[in-house]
Amino acid sequence: MFDFIKKLLRSAPWNRQQVQSSPQSLDEADHGVPKPEAFPQFPPAPPRVILQDPSQYWSQVTARQYDAPMGVFKDTSLFALYRLYELIVLDKVLSYRNALEAFWRTRNWPIQEIEDPKDDDPERYAVLAGCTYLLMRSFNQRVKLGLRRDMPSLITPEEAEMLRQIPDESRPYEAVPEWATQVAPLSETLAIPTEEGEILTSKDDDRADPDFLSKNILLSTPHISFT
Repeated sequence: MFDFIKKLLRSAPWNRQQVQSSPQSLDEADHGVPKPEAFPQFPPAPPRVILQDPSQYWSQVTARQYDAPMGVFKDTSLFALYRLYELIVLDKVLSYRNALEAFWRTRNWPIQEIEDPKDDDPERYAVLAGCTYLLMRSFNQRVKLGLRRDMPSLITPEEAEMLRQIPDESRPYEAVPEWATQVAPLSETLAIPTEEGEILTSKDDDRADPDFLSKNILLSTPHISFT
């Protein structure tokens, strides 16, 4: 699995050149090379492992200085999807909304073209699939308003009004990848609590996210709007 990552591996030890490591993240004994904890693990832990100690896992996430695994030079939409996966399982609302916006701003990452991770953990694979639906719903809310991913962050009221006049059929709505539609529902329901620890107990709960529910994952519908 993950044969594609082998193509990205290089001898250099870090990826995000634009992010400077703080002195605390450097191991002086290794001549200034960032420590392994400055990078995400790939793939990250399965959902139930994360939920065993969310606070400890979050501390690992916040200790990172780089987006891609150690030795990888280029961030990808799949790495970003895994990062979103972690934030959704942890229910870090502000962080996953920021992640959605960062994905939106990376205009060369069409949702439909996110590579199939072929994840060998069924629960992690199902949550990843659900996350593509979150991306689609979040982005298409904006597209429905006339916004596009190749637009500047700030536009004038006149420009906004012109965008609202674009016919709906001419707007660049996004779709989930084909692999996400093919991920089978879990044989056992996975319940993901809120950050405060609340767990939905019924699939009939109006708060349950419908796309995750289709994968037999029970969680409150995430707040996917961003400015």
